[in-house]
Amino acid sequence: MKTIFFFSMCAIVLAYLLAGWRRKASKKHSAVDAIIPAFNEEPCLESSLTNLLQNPYIHRVICVNDGSTDDTAGVLARMADKWDGRLIAVNQANTGKGGAIMNGLRYVTADQVFLSDADTYVPHDKDGLGYMLAEIEAGADAVGGIPSSNLRGAGLLPCIRATVKLPMIIIKRTFQQLLGGAPFLISGACGMFRTEVLRKNAFSDRTKVEDLDLTWTLVTRGYKIRQANRCIVYPQECNTLRDEWKRWRRWIVGYAVCMRLHKRLLFTRYGIGSILPMVMVVFLGLWTYATSWANALIENGPAGLAFVLFPLLWVAVVMLVGAFSAAHHRKWALIPLAPLAVFYVLLAYSVWLVHGLKGLVTGKEPMRDKPTRYRDVVENA
Repeated sequence: MKTIFFFSMCAIVLAYLLAGWRRKASKKHSAVDAIIPAFNEEPCLESSLTNLLQNPYIHRVICVNDGSTDDTAGVLARMADKWDGRLIAVNQANTGKGGAIMNGLRYVTADQVFLSDADTYVPHDKDGLGYMLAEIEAGADAVGGIPSSNLRGAGLLPCIRATVKLPMIIIKRTFQQLLGGAPFLISGACGMFRTEVLRKNAFSDRTKVEDLDLTWTLVTRGYKIRQANRCIVYPQECNTLRDEWKRWRRWIVGYAVCMRLHKRLLFTRYGIGSILPMVMVVFLGLWTYATSWANALIENGPAGLAFVLFPLLWVAVVMLVGAFSAAHHRKWALIPLAPLAVFYVLLAYSVWLVHGLKGLVTGKEPMRDKPTRYRDVVENA
């Protein structure tokens, strides 16, 4: 039944994508300002900013040094001299990501603003930003792109995550837009806004997932939110279990806190179509795995547990999804790694149990932990 539902969802998304495939990228170059918040981003900042500054759609880049304690300020100063007014370096005391973005917004002069992260590779030789701009020109107030994975110099964990990340984000967010009228999230790694909309609806640091908080705020206030699946960017992935756990803890607890902050949204078309099903999947998954594992162990011992984790039909489906990612990344080793993506399902469920439910009840989040940055994974995707 789950397999039938998954393929039905894929078929609907594919039909929707094909119907909109003829939409062309905007050719309005130098029409977008970019804001990049930066806290201790010295290892990767120069390469990321250089890629953005070389993008034909970008007019200026405003990089806000949010109280960094490394040489982020020095990197910015040297680059600002080199780029002669196209890079605006802003230094401030630490406020958090939301505060850094809103400070950077004061320097924006373009009608559209693009937001990304300092660890994210935004291809300058693709029309990704043009597809986002086309959605804005068609009437959208804010547009989300697709954060994929940067696999340059990456280890095993990033490769496992990359096997299903790109296609599943496309499927989920497109389906959410069809059901609820808007994608679930405009990612902080890839989002474009009408400047006037962002000035009227400020980012907040009341949660550690400021991008999700703002997306739900815009939906509540009736703004038109769209998804641009042909704009793909490449953030760094985590290379250690410790960093991965901290990142998923921030995402899931922040998600739980946002559910408290936007509880009225849960009972709208957007909530019923997008938010509640995702929560139900988590609890259904936990129940299904718990009962299946217990029965498998009782009936067949440890070998039965392996069958529950890797049933042949599921392996075939996930390897098919992995083939899409492998073709995109031109890394065919992703196909046999795809079944191991079950690790991230179990990780998400574990974080929900250990931290998420507590956050949902208390509304409190842990301190924001920063994953390790790597110097060698931002030059090319």
